[in-house]
Amino acid sequence: MATGLIIPGVQVTVVKEVLPQQLAPSGVLGITGFLESAQGKVIRASSWSRFLEVAGRASAYSLPEARQALDNGVSELVISPLAATAGTSATITAPPDATKYPSGSTGEKYGATFQARVAGPWANGITVKVSYRDNIDKTVSFDLEVIHPASGAAEVLRNVNSAGLVSTLDTSSFIRVDTTKGVGWPTAGTYTLAGGKDASPDEYATALGKLKDHPDVDLVLAAVQDFTDRTKLSRIYGDVISHCNALSGESKGRLGFGQVPPTGTLEETAQLASNLVSDRFVLVAPHGVVGAVAGMVGGLTPHQSPTFKRVSGLNELSLSVEEQKALLRAFVVPVVTERGRGTIVVRGLTTDGDQINVRRVADRAVRTLKMVGDLFIGLLNNADGRSALKQKLVEALVQMEKDGAIVPSTDGKDPAFKVEVYSSQQDFALGIVRVNMAVRPVRAIDYIYATITVQV
Repeated sequence: MATGLIIPGVQVTVVKEVLPQQLAPSGVLGITGFLESAQGKVIRASSWSRFLEVAGRASAYSLPEARQALDNGVSELVISPLAATAGTSATITAPPDATKYPSGSTGEKYGATFQARVAGPWANGITVKVSYRDNIDKTVSFDLEVIHPASGAAEVLRNVNSAGLVSTLDTSSFIRVDTTKGVGWPTAGTYTLAGGKDASPDEYATALGKLKDHPDVDLVLAAVQDFTDRTKLSRIYGDVISHCNALSGESKGRLGFGQVPPTGTLEETAQLASNLVSDRFVLVAPHGVVGAVAGMVGGLTPHQSPTFKRVSGLNELSLSVEEQKALLRAFVVPVVTERGRGTIVVRGLTTDGDQINVRRVADRAVRTLKMVGDLFIGLLNNADGRSALKQKLVEALVQMEKDGAIVPSTDGKDPAFKVEVYSSQQDFALGIVRVNMAVRPVRAIDYIYATITVQV
């Protein structure tokens, strides 16, 4: 404060009003999986071109959930890559063709070892076809055809020789040459990559831990590739639930996503869901659609329900009515293609049976309280300070009510929210202010029961 006045005049002191910052946008998806070129660092991308730039071309196939999420409206991806030592890359060795070496060559002869650009079982089944060309000038060269059967994508590399094989495959989105082994003239034929293995649950947990430093993340997905071991799968998804619960204690509530294995009975799916009961986890069926569902949820405002909302970028999905009922009874989210509606989420619910939007609105309210409360840390604990805190909270909650995120009771007797701010004498001595807040998130219409009276 300036010194007191001596000569008669006016001294003006300006006090800045406490102004809450705007909350980070909802729909930020944290995802863990295999990446080509992240070098162990958490990266962010809000568009597909940016994702390919920072993650590498092969990541489009090792992490297909990223494209699905971006195509369906997620605001931003925060990708925590698995460690470089995680998993195993698929490989195949093509034996040498001695007839392609110059006559009289006495050195050791090599073929080529082809290796997936990214670790994981995603590359198992990739075929590499070597076809030698009949060149007029009698030089030796061959063509390579690389096919990824899971996506149907193919690459053709023409007029390749042994000296340029390594540099030529640097342009491939699928494979590279293992330069730790000899490179020469591979025998003509078709070779299939195999031996790719997924990361361990501990390695997924380590990658999830890196997302703790990104408070704006409110959706989490572990992009598991190997679904053959259901015990391992349950452990990974259990770590996702633990991660979400731990962050909720720090006012950074998150919602986790997972998907059912590609094979298995409805009873096995129900058993998996029963092991993952949580108000912070969503299990999606059938296999291969979880990225699209997570992206669609991220593209909605928190109070909007994903029930009957469309998802894009998927093939036609067929689930019978009985299968849909069985999945819903197990609190698994079915995704189906219906005539006249497209591919839709049948009902958006967590594995404890509650609506997804209810959980998201509650988390949004917690983040709002945390944001407003942080502004008052260090200010005076007096009646004016507590009143100002309450007013700012009421202001934020009134806006949530106007947005339709929270609503009064159906009879109108109970308000959409209640706020109480107080400090006992003991709290006052310890510098504590207590806030009791209640909100009523809006719920979606899932069922309509109608009665029709046929009159004479």
